[in-house]
Amino acid sequence: MWLKTIVALILSALTAPILIIFVMSFTSVSYFQFPPPGFSVKWYEAFFSDASWMESLFRSLQISFFTMILAIVIGTIAANAVMRLDFPGKQFFMALMVAPMIIPVIILGIALYRFFAPLQMTGTITGMVLSHSILSIPIVFVTVLASLKGMDRNLELAAMGLGSTPIEAFFKITVPFIRPALFSSALFAFLISFDELVVTIFLAGPTTKTLPVKMWEDLRTQVNPTIAAISSILIISIVTIYILQVWLSERATKAKAQ
Repeated sequence: MWLKTIVALILSALTAPILIIFVMSFTSVSYFQFPPPGFSVKWYEAFFSDASWMESLFRSLQISFFTMILAIVIGTIAANAVMRLDFPGKQFFMALMVAPMIIPVIILGIALYRFFAPLQMTGTITGMVLSHSILSIPIVFVTVLASLKGMDRNLELAAMGLGSTPIEAFFKITVPFIRPALFSSALFAFLISFDELVVTIFLAGPTTKTLPVKMWEDLRTQVNPTIAAISSILIISIVTIYILQVWLSERATKAKAQ
């Protein structure tokens, strides 16, 4: 009983700030006060009616989408190479693939800036997609690799024995088996890119600010409930995506069992 009580207290402490932000996003005044003196949706209206906020939002979605695609392709290919092949330096290659998860983000930001600046790729969508992909590929690599380890390779061999090419066997046998891992890693890659701030600060230009960068800049100059409204929208979106991911994973697991 005491263990459940401790867990409940910890969860309450973790979720309380989120709930407070959500409540304050409906405040009727232009400053933070809890509890709010009145309730209004004008800060949500201010967000959706502001062209600069909408521009940064759509730019973040654009960068996150292309980052997700690139990370899925490279991460899946790398995971298959590690699982299927024996080559010199395999352990070093695996360490290199997961290195962005270990190296501090500030160091990655400085290194990426020094690399992209001479190529004139700072302040470009392409530069940010490539840099965000470096951060997202490790989660795809690890997730897909774990899924591939649970797969029976004889299924692919049987498909090739029946006339399929290796590529056809991969898309007909392997991809359906690892589909839950692909979907999960795609969502995580998207969220990692969408939420990235430190690396983006180094690489974003005046015309390529993402939503996290604009939120950070606004917090430095002014603090109003619009930030709380945006944060609430992001929190609800992330929770919705997570619930969708869990539901699809459970559905895929049940389909495999059948």
